[in-house]
Amino acid sequence: MASLSVIELGRRDYATMVEVQERLVEDRLGGRVPDLLLLLEHPPTYTLGRRSDPSDLLHDAAWYSERGVAICDTPRGGKVTFHGPGQLVGYPIIDLRGVGVQPSGAGRVDVAGFVAGLEEAMAGALAEWGLATGRIDGLTGLWIDDDRPDRIDFKGADAASAALGLARGTIRKIGSIGLRIHRGVSSHGLSINVSCELDPFDWINSCGIETCRATSIAAELDDEGPTVEAVGSAVAERIADEFGMDLRPGSLDLIGEPEASNADSVA
Repeated sequence: MASLSVIELGRRDYATMVEVQERLVEDRLGGRVPDLLLLLEHPPTYTLGRRSDPSDLLHDAAWYSERGVAICDTPRGGKVTFHGPGQLVGYPIIDLRGVGVQPSGAGRVDVAGFVAGLEEAMAGALAEWGLATGRIDGLTGLWIDDDRPDRIDFKGADAASAALGLARGTIRKIGSIGLRIHRGVSSHGLSINVSCELDPFDWINSCGIETCRATSIAAELDDEGPTVEAVGSAVAERIADEFGMDLRPGSLDLIGEPEASNADSVA
């Protein structure tokens, strides 16, 4: 059974962690580190994926700077999203060639299956707090639908059928996925809104969807809800189960000590 080493990093600067991940991917390819799952939070930051459009930022850079939000380009897929304190971020540095059944052919890996597995793991973790969440075909990430309050499985839902719910706010996004796959090894990854500020999602076209409304565990439970650390532990366990991996604690010695960030939430 493959192992998955989990490392909890607290709050870390986004740009620093991009550099750390690039090094870890090369180390994983070279066999110098095992499969890893990094769990952390970021200070307030907008990250622009490879498919981001300038219009996804609804204000100029100075406006965001006044509110204490950094803007960073990122090599991951997807469009713009927000990271901030109170949001769980998980970065899987995993060689997909050792996970599950991969398609035949040199260098091919099942990226779609990996994304679906992460989404299922996230949904399973949130179910521990009584939240019914699910996937919507064509809209990567994890969603809550008021019209399906008892259903974790959103089977049959797609972007077209979800359009009305998105417009009226009965379908809300609680988790995101944006990966980079380099020579079969994943980086970047997932985020779940635990207790983070939600206003910054209204200052962008979140994930390129103009009507995308964000929510959090705390907002859905109408209380403080679980800690980021508790959700991180649940997600790690579910990811290990989903991909048949043996979960074990990792050491900072595996990655070095990235600089901690003391930045607070947005103004």
